[in-house]
Amino acid sequence: MPLLPITLGLSDTAGGSPAGSSAFSGDAGSDALRQKVQERDNHTCQYCGFVSRKYQLTRVRDVAKANPENPDHHVTTCIFCDQCFAIDRVATMKSGVLIWLPEIDQASLHHLARAIYVARISQGPIADAARKALEIVTSRREEAKNRIKTDDPSILTLVMRDYVDPASYKRRAEKLEGLRLFPLDRRIIAEGDLEFNQFPQILAYWRSKDGPFGTWQPAQWLEDFKTLKAA
Repeated sequence: MPLLPITLGLSDTAGGSPAGSSAFSGDAGSDALRQKVQERDNHTCQYCGFVSRKYQLTRVRDVAKANPENPDHHVTTCIFCDQCFAIDRVATMKSGVLIWLPEIDQASLHHLARAIYVARISQGPIADAARKALEIVTSRREEAKNRIKTDDPSILTLVMRDYVDPASYKRRAEKLEGLRLFPLDRRIIAEGDLEFNQFPQILAYWRSKDGPFGTWQPAQWLEDFKTLKAA
């Protein structure tokens, strides 16, 4: 089954158009429904193909047609793909910045980001390569500023919510072509009156023996880092 497209957008609560299928639904449905959806999808993100038995989410694929209790209307998504559909939440979680990187699609960027963050806490040349790759990627924030005057998802949220009419919002993929949301190594989550950064916990699982990178050889990603540097 082909991967689903990723288009930057707003959550329904922030004014995202249901017809644009942009609603943030990372915690949509009951626990039982989420478990059923993720098991059906083999814990695989339907937008980038990342597989993880923990810290995956589910979202409604098409809000305009969705029955919130019908698992057929939900899909599994990773934390990086999920936040693309709700950039208004990114500022709150401090979990991403805008960059200009047309040579890498959004889904591939998410794989690269995970590789960078996993490799960066390794040892030796691979850690150095990961840090260099991160510098290269984040330097593209300047080009985003040059083109759309900001690298801040909260500013793009404001523009989409207050200055873009519904018809233009539906065509936002054309206007935002080349713009990417780069995931940062933090994810601020509120629990009651407290906030904490969930990302170290997620990264620790990814690196654990049961996680998706448990048997991963970091050197396999050196060529990807070199390709990014050349770009």
